[in-house]
Amino acid sequence: MSSALKRVHSATGTVALVLALLALLASAAGVGYAAGQIGTSDIKNNAITAPKIKKNAVTTKKIKKNAVAGKKIKDGSVTPADLAPQEAQRKPVLGNGGEGDCVWQSGEVEVPGVGAPTYRLDRNGRVILTGIVVATDGPGGDGSCDPGDAGQASDGIAFTLPAGYIPAKNQFFLSVGGEMIITGPQGFNAPGFSLPAGVVFADDAAILDGIEFDPAGSSVVVAKTKASGRWTGTALKPSMGG
Repeated sequence: MSSALKRVHSATGTVALVLALLALLASAAGVGYAAGQIGTSDIKNNAITAPKIKKNAVTTKKIKKNAVAGKKIKDGSVTPADLAPQEAQRKPVLGNGGEGDCVWQSGEVEVPGVGAPTYRLDRNGRVILTGIVVATDGPGGDGSCDPGDAGQASDGIAFTLPAGYIPAKNQFFLSVGGEMIITGPQGFNAPGFSLPAGVVFADDAAILDGIEFDPAGSSVVVAKTKASGRWTGTALKPSMGG
C-alpha cells in the first residue's frame, strides 16, 4: 500500500472511531434524558403489573394516605392473620373492701365454669369485660360486706381498671342484686357516697359478660357535655340499704 493510501486509511479510521464514540455518548445521554422525562401520564394503563414490581419495593411510606380503600381490596384477601392481634384477656386484682371485710372472688369459686373476671381492649379500641365476680364477708373491718353502710362504699369495689381501660364516662348497669357502676375519669360523687375513677362497683355480685365501652381518650367519644340538674341521692338507695 502506498504511503498516500496509508495516510487516508489512518485518517478515516480515526474519524470513524470518534464518530462512534460520539454516537455512543449521545445514545447514553438520550436514555438518561428520557428516563428523567417519563411521568405517570406517559405510562399506559395496566402496563406495570405486579410481576414487574420488585418485591418489597412499595412500602407504606409510598402509599398515599387513604389511597387503599375497601373497594380496592380483593374480597377474602384480608384474613384475621393479617390484622393486628387481639389483646389477651387480663385478670384484675380483686378488692377486699379496703379492710378485709368484703372479699371479692371469681364466680368460678361459686359456680365452676362460669369464667373468671377479665378485661381487654379489642381491635377497635373498645374495652371488653367478661366473667362474674361475687363478694363474701371477710374477717377484717366490721366483718360485714355491705356497701350500703355509711362509709363502707369500698365494700362494693370488685376491682379497679387501670389507665387506658377506664370508661370515658360513668357506666350504669343492672346486675345481680341491683345496680352496677363502672366509674369514668371523674369518679362518682353523691351526698354521702363517692367512688374513685375506674372502679367496678356492685352490691354483692356482678355479671360482666357482654359489657363493653369506649375508654377515656377514645377519638369516637363525643365532646364532654356540661352537667345539669341536682343529684338527690335516691336512685341507689333501694339496693344499697342492705
